[in-house]
Order: sequence, then C-alpha cells, then structure tokens
Amino acid sequence: MSLLRIDDVTQQFGGLAAVKGVSLEIRRGELCGLIGPNGAGKTTLFNGVSGFLSPTRGRIHFDGEDVTGKAPHALAARGLVRTFQGARVFPKLTIRESLRIAGHLPHGRGARRQPVIADVMQEFGFEKYADEPGASLPSGVMRELGIAMAIATGAIMLLLDEPAAGLSAEEVANLQRVIRHVHAAGVTVWVIEHNLHFLMGLVDRAVVLDAGALIADGPPREITQDPRVIEAYLGAEAAHAAG
Repeated sequence: MSLLRIDDVTQQFGGLAAVKGVSLEIRRGELCGLIGPNGAGKTTLFNGVSGFLSPTRGRIHFDGEDVTGKAPHALAARGLVRTFQGARVFPKLTIRESLRIAGHLPHGRGARRQPVIADVMQEFGFEKYADEPGASLPSGVMRELGIAMAIATGAIMLLLDEPAAGLSAEEVANLQRVIRHVHAAGVTVWVIEHNLHFLMGLVDRAVVLDAGALIADGPPREITQDPRVIEAYLGAEAAHAAG
C-alpha cells in the first residue's frame, strides 16, 4: 500500500524544467533511495514533496490525502518530515532541549503519540552529549540529532537529503545504524545520497533521476547494472562498454 504517491509532477523555473513529469509511489514501511547525477532534480523533487515548492503541474498524495501545495508545517503535522543537506540544529540548545521543542509540534491526527524524550535519547545513544549545545556536537552527532528531531515530531515518513555528506567512515557507519533503527521502528524512509556505497548497502529499492526525469526504479543490484544509469553517471561511452 502506497504512503506517498507522486503523479506527473513537473517543477518549472522559467524556461527550465528541473523535474519533468515524475510519477512514482513509496510504499508504507519502505526504505528507498533517490539517486542521480548532480543537477538531476533530486532535491527539487524533495522540495516539492515536502511543501517547500508548489509543483508547476501534477499532484502529490500522502497517507491517502491530496497534499499538493501544502505548507511544510502542515505536512509535518500529518507525519511527513524532511531533513536538509548539512546539519541544521539549534546551535545554542542542548540535545535534550532540541528534542523537547521538536516533540511539541501539534499533531494533525491522533494516530501518533508524543514521543518520550528519554526514550529518543536512549535509542539514539545521546546520553553522552545530552547537555551539550548543538554547535559543539561532532558533525556525525549533528546529523543524527536532525533525524532524531524529525522522529520526535511524530513522523511516519522521513525524507533525508544527503545525510552522509562530509562524514567520516565511522560516522557513516553510525548513521547507517541510526537509519536502520528508525526504519525498523516503523518509519518509512526515502533518502537522497551521492555516496552510492552507503546507499546501496542500506536501501531495498532505488529510484533514479536524470535531467529531471525518472529513468530507473528497482532493487539496488539491478539499478547499478542498468546502462541508462551508468550513462547518466559516466557518459554514453561507459554505458556502451558496460553493455
């Protein structure tokens, strides 16, 4: 059963179409990746789905409702929450204070409970940094805090935009553990990532954009062997060699 449905979405900026007629579904409980070369339209698509842009054409349905053009805070209240490239935390607030603020988002429906902050702290292993201000946290912990704050809102679907960018190998491994934990707890996850090794070892399905259009959708092993995907990343010559 689909939790998110995108129907023929186009995002136009003047004469440039950054997203071109994309249609796809993300099933409830899925852990899915979104990949593509630079400029493929990945973040633009996320911006449209999460309410930071209103699609030029097409419709977006979430949890059975048409949410096209809804504001980000309205979508978050319904359980659709996103993170951004790079860590965005309250620099002067502690982890405990940040999670408490996130947990006070008014819920649109009663299906989700207000999370117990102590539980989130323990699940993410934040006890060591509980009273540290956000600005002093290691970069990997900042990324994890962004995810934890999204979960604290009562999210049922999480959009992650390049969460592993700039992290060390150890921090990437910790981040994989955190995302798997969130997914195992019942949250649907859709993640953009340029680190293909990280992503392909994490997701069960990958969606590929190139020049704003959907070019592939399937299991990671099949995606990495698809000539269209190879061409998008490496050029036609490499795709021909792979074929």
